[in-house]
Amino acid sequence: VKRAQVLDAEGLALGSVIVSSKKARRDLIDDSFNRYSYNEEEGELPEWFVEEERQHRRRQLPVDKQTVEAYRQRWREINARPIKKVAEAKARKKRRMLKKLEQMKKKAEAVVSTVDISEREKVAQLRRIYKKAGLAKEKRQVTYLVAKKGVGPRVRRPPGVKGQFKVVDSRLKKDVRAQKRKEQKKKRHK
Repeated sequence: VKRAQVLDAEGLALGSVIVSSKKARRDLIDDSFNRYSYNEEEGELPEWFVEEERQHRRRQLPVDKQTVEAYRQRWREINARPIKKVAEAKARKKRRMLKKLEQMKKKAEAVVSTVDISEREKVAQLRRIYKKAGLAKEKRQVTYLVAKKGVGPRVRRPPGVKGQFKVVDSRLKKDVRAQKRKEQKKKRHK
């Protein structure tokens, strides 16, 4: 079974030339027999010479640069697309957020429309609703640093890391998980 090979931009451009016409294909095959075909070593040559030859003795492809650049641009566009799973996860998160916002709006309207409480109490209740919905303030971005063995939490700020950062390691992760499990058990048994 032959496996499909992923071609780079030059390969795709050559493929388009081969597919476009029989004459172009024939010319391409004829041009493939040339002095660059077999880059055999010519005995004992100095290293600098061999290196220079390898650098400059390249065959120019019989395709124009615009075609190659067009294929490169297409690859960039394909690579820029988000992964399906990531896009779906973001959409789910957005839906949840919108649902939360709707519920919060309904609650806020109910609080505002009530007549029998003072303005101060209304503001306090609205604040509580916003806080519960998680819209009171934005979460600060935390950069996580993976600790190396034996270093532990004693780490200086590495270059390029801005804002708040937290040092994590596999042990800490396991400890946090165990702590959460214990809390869950306590809540269930009450």
